[in-house]
Order: sequence, then C-alpha cells, then structure tokens
Amino acid sequence: MDSWVPGLDASLPLYVGTRMGEVVLTVRGERQGWRLNSFTWGDGARPLEAKTLPVRRTGMSAETLAQAHAMASQLSHVRVPEGGRAALLVDVRLDDDRLLGAETVRYESQGDSSIGVPSPSLTVSITQALLPFTQGIGPRTVRLRLEAEHRRADGHARWRVMEAETLRPELPGSPSLIAEHYALYERILREWREETAATFQQAGMASAEFLATWFIGSLALRGGLALFEAVAPRLAPILARGGSEAVAWFRSFLARIRPKERETFQRLWTKAQTQGLSAAEKTQLRKLLARFEELLDTKLDEEARKLLRRQANTDFYKLRPELAKTLVDAAGSKYPVHHRIPLEHAHRFPEMNINGSANLNALHSTVHERVNNVWTAFRPASSKASGGEVRQVADIVDRHFQRWYDTVYEQASETALEQAEKAALREVRMLLARLP
Repeated sequence: MDSWVPGLDASLPLYVGTRMGEVVLTVRGERQGWRLNSFTWGDGARPLEAKTLPVRRTGMSAETLAQAHAMASQLSHVRVPEGGRAALLVDVRLDDDRLLGAETVRYESQGDSSIGVPSPSLTVSITQALLPFTQGIGPRTVRLRLEAEHRRADGHARWRVMEAETLRPELPGSPSLIAEHYALYERILREWREETAATFQQAGMASAEFLATWFIGSLALRGGLALFEAVAPRLAPILARGGSEAVAWFRSFLARIRPKERETFQRLWTKAQTQGLSAAEKTQLRKLLARFEELLDTKLDEEARKLLRRQANTDFYKLRPELAKTLVDAAGSKYPVHHRIPLEHAHRFPEMNINGSANLNALHSTVHERVNNVWTAFRPASSKASGGEVRQVADIVDRHFQRWYDTVYEQASETALEQAEKAALREVRMLLARLP
C-alpha cells in the first residue's frame, strides 16, 4: 500500500474499527508516482446487509470466486462501436455469498456500426468489483455502471467499472424490527458456516430455538410470508410480528409438531434457503404448512405438554437467575413453573406464546397443588368453555394466589393459602353455574 500511495498506510488505520461511514480518497498521479492529495471521512449508518459478527474464514472461497468469474465472463461479451463509446447499467442478484443472475438495465452506445472487441481485462475488473459484495447477508441487488471507449488504433475497447452499489428499496416494517431480522439471520448463518454439516444437523437443527431463529430470520429477509398467506392465512399474521417475539412463539409452536413432520420441515426449509426446492418439494412444503394451520386449534397431546413444561422451567430460571438461587425447596429442587393459561387450554389461544414469560410464574409445590385443584374443578366444563371463560379462571387464580408468585413460600402462610383456595373454588363454581 505504501508503494502505491505514500501516506495512506498511516492515515487509514486511524479509522479502521473505530468509526462507521465512508472514506473518500483523492490521489494525484505525478512523474514520481502517486501522491495522496486528500483524505476525508463521511459518517454513515451500517448497511443492513453488512455482517457484524466475526467469522473464522479468511480469504474467498473457491466456489464464490468461480461464481463471480462466471458472472463477469457473461457480462464481458458486450461490444463497443469502433471508434466510439458505450455505457452499460446492469443489476446483479445475490443471496448471501451466492451470485444468482444478472439483468441489463440499460445499454447505450455512440459511434460507427462496426464493433470493437472488449478488453480482455474486463472480466477481471468485473470480478474484482463483485467479490466485496459477496460478503453481505440476505437477498439483495448490486448495480454496476460500466463505461467503455474504443480508439481505432487499438485492438480492443477499454472498459472500466465506474460504480458499484447495493440497491436498497424501502423495506416494510419498522427499521428496528428489520434490523433485528437481519441480526437473527446473521447469527444462524454464522453458526451454519462455522460448523461442519454433521455438527450443524446434530447440535443446531435439533434445537427448537435454533430452528425457530433460522426460520423467522430467513422468512423475513426473503418475503416468504406470501406462501403462508396462501396456504396458512391464520399463521401468517402471527409470523409477521417478526423478531424475537415471533421466534419465541414459533419455538413453542414446534412442540405441537410430530417429530417426523418437524424433521421434514427443517429439511425442506434448510434446502429452500441454501439450494432451492424442486416442484415436488414445494408442494410437500405447502401441504406441511397447511398442516401447521390445522394445529393452531388442535389440543396439545401429552408429549407436547411434557416438552413445553421442560422448556418453561429452563427458560424461566434462565431469564431469572436470581430466582434460581432463592426459589428452592427443602429437597434442593427449584420451584415448579406454573402456566397461568394451562397447557391443556393452549389451543384456545393460538396467537399467544403459551411459554411466554407473561404466562409463567414459579410456585412452591404446596401452592402449585392448590392452584391445580382450582383448575381441576373447572375441567368438567373445559370442553365447552370459551377462551374468555378460561381467562376468567386464570384471573381468579391470579387474584387469590399471586402473593405466592415468584417468591419464597413461608410455612406460616398455610392458613392463608387454604382460604385462598376455598375462595377461588367458590368463584369457579359460580362461573360453572352460569355456563350453558
């Protein structure tokens, strides 16, 4: 670098890793060589497609280099009128580090009708222009502007890449939510690339959290909601919430899906994001998504309830590590986690994350038993009760037992606990008497 522009090696490191924006260099060619004429800085926001997480890979993969070279070779076939000029505007489509295709936006030329041969270095120039853009994430379009000139004495036209930029159409949704989608997707993509395929399948895709994050992050970036709107219209608006809220909801929803269906889904969705699906596979995915729609109103089976209970206990104390130290019974076990809306009624609240923090509280086993007695009294009517009536029972339980939520249980409050149970049961029986 120093031999090219003396002084640049001293100026540029001052900005690397410390500021965000663009550096504008002006260099002057003199008889003795190049000289740095000016060095200015312009503040700017981080582009959404820019990576933020460190990766272990160095250099450029052979596959990416081959794709860029093939794309450049395709674009290099443009000719220039002999003794004339030409300009080319072309859009190149990328997805992560893959180059998918190119489309000519505009071609203009001036000069004689006979054609000059392109410069043999044009392929190299276009390749070098495209490679930096392959470091981004998500689907995007890069626009290249090329200009050429042919002199009659020359054997070929001289092309130059004048400008290369990422097109950024206005995205739906709030900027913070879109940024969160990109962050989710980048985290999963990094784990995919940093691990071997076998490790990814075993340690990654076997995790409900991993699959949910991968799914929601890639869904938002690729506009996949249209597919859900067509085959699962009730599921689409839930997923459209996006970000961590949608990830958490879908992670809980995965408990409803049979292991074989989940395995098929993760295989199809992963292939859709990394390779693309055949017509038969697309049909299979649509049928599976329609099945997901049906599950919204399906009562959880025992296996799903067991899985959700385990997740609830893990998540609750993971988010509240201070309670994990204090809410411990005489046997040294952490208090059980209670669902305010019980799992057996989850199908009546399809849009709610049944394992969301707002629906979870830790209760001493003695208190939990009393609460369960209240819900047991309601159970005979639960098949015909509405979601609103289920919520009324939850409110009754809250009103009488919330003093024991997320707090250490004192044996001295046993009398108060017994009175709370009696009062709650009395209200539930009154509610049952009003049901048709």
